[in-house]
Amino acid sequence: MNLRQLEVFQAVMYGGTTKNAARLLRISQPAVSNMIRQFEDQLGFKLFDRISGRLHPTLEAKVLSTNLDRVFASVDALENLVNDLRDSLVDTLKILASPSLGQSVLPPAIAAFVKARPEVKICFDTPPNETIITHLDSHQADFGLTITAVNHPALENRKLREGRLVCVLPKDHPLTRKKFIQPKDFANTTFISYPRFSPIGIIVDDAFREHGEVHHADIEVRYCFSACTLVNAGVGVAVVDEFALFGSSMPNLVTRPFRTNHRVAVTLSYAKANPLSRLAQLFIDDYLWQGTSGGSASPAKHQ
Repeated sequence: MNLRQLEVFQAVMYGGTTKNAARLLRISQPAVSNMIRQFEDQLGFKLFDRISGRLHPTLEAKVLSTNLDRVFASVDALENLVNDLRDSLVDTLKILASPSLGQSVLPPAIAAFVKARPEVKICFDTPPNETIITHLDSHQADFGLTITAVNHPALENRKLREGRLVCVLPKDHPLTRKKFIQPKDFANTTFISYPRFSPIGIIVDDAFREHGEVHHADIEVRYCFSACTLVNAGVGVAVVDEFALFGSSMPNLVTRPFRTNHRVAVTLSYAKANPLSRLAQLFIDDYLWQGTSGGSASPAKHQ
């Protein structure tokens, strides 16, 4: 077998016909048909039953197709590795971050870094924590920044800075008259919160339990920044990590301290087998908190 045969076979499985497969692969329909016949001869069993001019995959074809997804994922990872090796010949910094940080703390830091070092190529994304773990473990990124530790035996975690949970309110909301907010104050409000088992959802849930309250969301979003935009539009109130507000311009939003002992922490993660490069360490030490102007978040000791 060779990779091209597998690609043609999978294209027929996805496209349903040799015509659709040819269109997907940008080759001729006879070339697809010939390769499928050759592939079947080589395997020693049929992949398709030909009934009334249409192809119907056999059970063997369905099993093979399901397992090929893993093969192509491995090939994609290998191609990414080759590209990474090629990119390493020039200065490249690949950063992953949770959206809360990616939409607030990171943009001014990257702007300042690029201004000082225009020759450096920056790759930046804000995927879910599960993807951050996968990319760090496979050395597809230099480091990740999250508001909760990404637990994986192959990763090193270092707490960079701690911050509070704050309540965000529309500026004309009755709760703005309070000096601080606690869970019981949300009883008669539209409360914007997060999936219970998401990283920030777990933190908010624990903060409610601290007061003997149960955390219920009237409106559910995935990220703190999304909650802030809804509050700014006057939809309701929310509890967010204070990092989500760095650099934000939301004129209709005000904050009040949220009474809890729970804190959020900006956590730096990288593969133990892929220590931080000189360039990555420079970015973290000298540029990461550009534009945050201090705030109440406090530096945390390295673990």
